[in-house]
Amino acid sequence: MIIEKYRAKSLVREQKNSTAVHLNPYQGCYHDCVYCDGKAENYHMHEDFGTRIRVKENAPELLEEYLRKRGFLPVNRDRTGTLADYTGEKAHIHNAGGERFTIGISGGVCDIYQPAEEEVRMSRQMLQMVYDYGFPVFLLTKNKLVLRDLDLLKRINDFAGATVCLTVVFSVENEHLREIFEPRASTISERFQALEILHNAGINTGIWMLPILPWIGDDDDNLESMVKSAAEACVQFILPGGMTLKPGRQKRQFLGVIGEYFPELLDKYARLFGNDHRYGHMDEAVVKEFGIFDWYPKMERLCGKYNVRMESW
Repeated sequence: MIIEKYRAKSLVREQKNSTAVHLNPYQGCYHDCVYCDGKAENYHMHEDFGTRIRVKENAPELLEEYLRKRGFLPVNRDRTGTLADYTGEKAHIHNAGGERFTIGISGGVCDIYQPAEEEVRMSRQMLQMVYDYGFPVFLLTKNKLVLRDLDLLKRINDFAGATVCLTVVFSVENEHLREIFEPRASTISERFQALEILHNAGINTGIWMLPILPWIGDDDDNLESMVKSAAEACVQFILPGGMTLKPGRQKRQFLGVIGEYFPELLDKYARLFGNDHRYGHMDEAVVKEFGIFDWYPKMERLCGKYNVRMESW
């Protein structure tokens, strides 16, 4: 793994009609999950996505600059007696700058708690900035390393609220599948243990169950075991999602692994995504032809059975 630091020009991504902003201080991900669409060319990531991790070393500065430009001031930071405090009581009023929104430090493409974080500690720096300014936070990862920052998450949660989600697509019984598709991520047991610890600390938790892999992760036993484990870990919600496979690098690498470990499925996957849809959607005609299991109603029933809220996109 190569860690490469650089100074970025931008960090925060806003979405229309959203009560949250999103950011990620990393480019590239050492987890290098086989199905990850972060490898797709439309994200403009470097070729050695899974081995060279680029870190925005000025990410905390960019976040603070973003917040101050919008009129927010630090409310949980010790005063230094300098102009940097925006001296005066206003700097310590919780509603300075207007209504606060959720700051999403998320790993939708590049995991914020991938192994590089142990050395760089950039996600922790971002959390500290979130706490300093009194904002709620949302985290997404598939690494137990998030527990390292439990002390800071508890402070954020007590002040403004914190939600931590872990991605889980295979049951504990299917750890061998995790080793194929997520070889460098935390084990399934470690993720459920992390969720339970977070819940016991008062943190709101959830599971992103995506992508659900056709013929591999969509069978009844795998889905029910995951929902049951989620309920035992007291997660508040599950967000399931289907598989996308974008033409180009992502598709080539994924089909290569399917050919190596599941050769009997290679032709099916090649046909299922043979339409080369821009956003990686399945060919609906092939879906009907193969009679692919519709996991959505099954997930609704399972979440009802185990009393776990099911979210949808």
